[in-house]
Amino acid sequence: MPLTYKHLTPEERAFFVEHGWLRVPNAIKPKYLEEWMSNLWVRLGWDPEDKSTWTEEYLKMPRHREVPTYEFCPEAWAKMCEIVGGEDKIDPVRERYYGDQMICNFGTEEMKGGTHDFRELKGWHTDNDWYRQFLDSSGNALTIIHCFTDIPANGGGTALCEDGIKHLCEQFYEHPEGIDPPFDNLNLYQHCKTECSKFAQIEAKAGDVFITHGMIPHAHTPNHLHYPRIITNPHVNLAEPFNLNRPDGDYTLCEQVILRALGRDSIPEYKPTRERLSFYPRTAFYKREKVRDELKRMIEHAESQGGSAADVDSVYLRGEEAILEHEKRNGYDKAFGPTGVAAQEKDQRPTYIPPAPRHVLV
Repeated sequence: MPLTYKHLTPEERAFFVEHGWLRVPNAIKPKYLEEWMSNLWVRLGWDPEDKSTWTEEYLKMPRHREVPTYEFCPEAWAKMCEIVGGEDKIDPVRERYYGDQMICNFGTEEMKGGTHDFRELKGWHTDNDWYRQFLDSSGNALTIIHCFTDIPANGGGTALCEDGIKHLCEQFYEHPEGIDPPFDNLNLYQHCKTECSKFAQIEAKAGDVFITHGMIPHAHTPNHLHYPRIITNPHVNLAEPFNLNRPDGDYTLCEQVILRALGRDSIPEYKPTRERLSFYPRTAFYKREKVRDELKRMIEHAESQGGSAADVDSVYLRGEEAILEHEKRNGYDKAFGPTGVAAQEKDQRPTYIPPAPRHVLV
């Protein structure tokens, strides 16, 4: 049956295929903006009114709360489904809940009033730390940016390298054996600094959602306003690989982005030469290691207000069954991959962590 579109306008479809991203304004339900931001500073252990307590410029937090994707941002979710060819194409379990794993960009006093050059940014990447990647891999079909705060110009909004998609697709085409993350040795993103010229930077209102193709390189930018810029960065995972050789030519928008980048109508000759592999997300390890400290601070805060641990909203306090479901939804039930895990936030090298059946936190 030919693909049909009810929630995406022709202009939105064309924009996504050309640029690799789409903004959906005011798409997050306000209750989640309010509830999930309400204890941010408690989780951090910082004082929002005293910037001397903001001891890190940029950090990533673990997840305590999560709700079904369609409940969190229904309008944006409907558009995501159409971009990938329908909700039935999406993995029924993996990342079907969105949550409060905040990515915080605070900047520093020294950065205030500054500017930056996109080509000089560090950390250009695409989000894949949980599977062996091939050209047709759809584990990260879409990378989503949920904006929990306003993001004004020069306020640390994510940078997108629109013309970086082409080189990345070419590299995966040339490596049918697939590539295991991290991709440091191949310098997969060096072209963002040396060859690319089409950049965009996120500016948003709290509640906006940005839907980006999984192949568009992105990087965080300096926060020149020294305020809390808060986002989350989940994904849409498909149940099957992209089909880059459809006889009827009825490609999904996600597939069209890849074909356009390679200047092809189809790629019948492409065949992965190694097995597909998925594993525990490499960078989830260090984020989840923060759970214990955050729980301690949240419980202490609840007790200081006359409450108890029972008043703290965290999946890690709901019993073993809830934790196991949470782990399965996010891939935490899988074994470590061939390149280990990142034990620290800035550690992208393979790290030896003794094998264990589970990464147990509480």
